Amino acid sequence: MEALLPSLISKEAPAGYKGTAMGVYSTTQFIGVAIGGGMGGALFQFHGAAWVFAAGALLCALWLIIGVSIKEPPYLSSLRIALPDDALDDSALAQKIRIHPGVAEAIVVPEERSAYVKIDRQKTNRQQLEALIGQA
Repeated sequence: MEALLPSLISKEAPAGYKGTAMGVYSTTQFIGVAIGGGMGGALFQFHGAAWVFAAGALLCALWLIIGVSIKEPPYLSSLRIALPDDALDDSALAQKIRIHPGVAEAIVVPEERSAYVKIDRQKTNRQQLEALIGQA
């Protein structure tokens, strides 16, 4: 799960929010390490090593059940496309990008002069999107 969860979170995060999602994941991961260590220590102090191992086995079993039930996310690529000045004037640009075949998500951030897009590379590519934005 250590390698799978960051990948899953990265793929599932909305366009433009991958960094935020990964930051929240890392924060909760380290909080979990701190709480888990404290709980393990408390279990050991009050009930002994057998309880620590039993709790660990129970948590592993729960993660196995959760891990088996997780569906594979669609294979999408994330792009950041720099926007020309004239494209920034188009208030419907994000919608135009979203309806393009192969685009799963799109968000335009005028302050960054960028569009964040998730695409299926089997159906579209960066050049097609840049051409679409250039026409806007």
